[in-house]
Amino acid sequence: MPALPNDHHAPHFHVRSVDGYVNDPNGPVHYRGVFHLYFQQVFDTPRTGPVHWGHATSSDLVTWTLHRPALTPSPGTPDEGGCWSGNTVPADDRLYAFYSAFDPANPFQPVRRAESADGFEFTGSVPMVDPPDASESPVQFRDPFVWWHHGRWCMIVGAGLAGDDADGGALGQARLYESSDLTRWSYVGPFASRRRTGEGTDHDTGMMWECPQYAALGEWGVLLVGAWDSHQGITHVLAISGRDQADRLADPGPAVRADQGPNFYAPSVMRDPSGRVLVWGWVTEGRETVASVEADWSGMLTLPRVLTVTGAGEPRWHPPAELAALRDGAVGCVEGPLEDGSSVDVVDVVDVPAQFELDLALTASGTDRDATRVRLVTSGADGAGEPEHLDLLVDWRAGTVAVDRDLASRDPRSHRGTFTITDAVAAAGDEDAEETGAQGRASVRFRLLVDGSVGELFAADQTLTFRFYPQSPPPWTLRVTPGAGGPVDGRVTVWRLRRSVR
Repeated sequence: MPALPNDHHAPHFHVRSVDGYVNDPNGPVHYRGVFHLYFQQVFDTPRTGPVHWGHATSSDLVTWTLHRPALTPSPGTPDEGGCWSGNTVPADDRLYAFYSAFDPANPFQPVRRAESADGFEFTGSVPMVDPPDASESPVQFRDPFVWWHHGRWCMIVGAGLAGDDADGGALGQARLYESSDLTRWSYVGPFASRRRTGEGTDHDTGMMWECPQYAALGEWGVLLVGAWDSHQGITHVLAISGRDQADRLADPGPAVRADQGPNFYAPSVMRDPSGRVLVWGWVTEGRETVASVEADWSGMLTLPRVLTVTGAGEPRWHPPAELAALRDGAVGCVEGPLEDGSSVDVVDVVDVPAQFELDLALTASGTDRDATRVRLVTSGADGAGEPEHLDLLVDWRAGTVAVDRDLASRDPRSHRGTFTITDAVAAAGDEDAEETGAQGRASVRFRLLVDGSVGELFAADQTLTFRFYPQSPPPWTLRVTPGAGGPVDGRVTVWRLRRSVR
């Protein structure tokens, strides 16, 4: 794993199939003492074949074993075009998979259910629910999510309804159905809906909602949806919080991005045996399709992340404690104070692998200072002698942590951009200060896990998922420049991370 063993862009601890195309995670579940993780898989990167459900299992959420596909299309049936997004639920000593049967000519993908005795093979596919009536002006319908909710089984399905002059723009919707037996379903009504806003922006709510997922957290509920557009296709994942009720998400708040990066989509939710809500996503490519076809692989799943809410119901994201088991020894550490104007290599150039974790915790005397930069520098240089590099920037004044990948690759097929986590700088050591700044000390803490060509950044209870493709293979150099404005104290540690998917 993957198809090209010498490809330094390939992941070692993110789940994906051995080769071909991977996208949406589907139905993670803890069943009979084992974590099962399913995902959409096409056997060739140009995607000439139908979608199957790939399959991996784990006992600890870290080490994963790949298996043959668990759900396969059946010729001559409604799912012969592919078994697309959905989820799984255990009931009556069986595991049930709910999914969309793909037909390229039908915008209303039939919702179907298959079942398994062991979680390794699903069979017996049968139809479940019908699309919206034509009187509602539906334009899209797909992606079931089933869960036990307020004493009965519930299913939400993503949909989009056309707007008109009276109603305004298109309507993204999660439609609610209920059942007592996972077989006969009745339509209840919209679980949540929102007219499209922010069209074409980073906060576009989409013309339809796909891959809807839901988690009840105490009195609060969090709905995750993929904002989809008929021209642009996938955009980003939105989180909408409200009061958890039996038939709807009540008093919904603003739609906020679930991930601040450009390469996170198609969330998939499970509740683990301890009650935590875990979420996986699809790590999109961040490069042109021709580059993925040339590499003969595309896509992977994110690491699991823990979803919680604040007392006001605002979603928060955290790395699960289990990820520490990926560490295979610290390869370097720099401890402050780092002096104004200095530049310090965390480890020697021979020691930074393509799989590593960066753990940074820094404190400054205040925020009226220049940015602190952590730069990942490759060993290669372009014609002008400038090496490829990825920058992480702590902007003390703005209170942000940013990822700048504009110069991370000399390959013009690799995507560029700068992406930001806000509210990342906190007040430290001055309880009387009214705000972060020169009145008191300021601190920042983040963790970055890099796996070949993917980075997952955790900071200030937020996440940022991005891809980058340096042409020069490791070893790389990690360099810290504190910036002008006085010394920066703290610690920067780099850990080597092990291969964990086989």
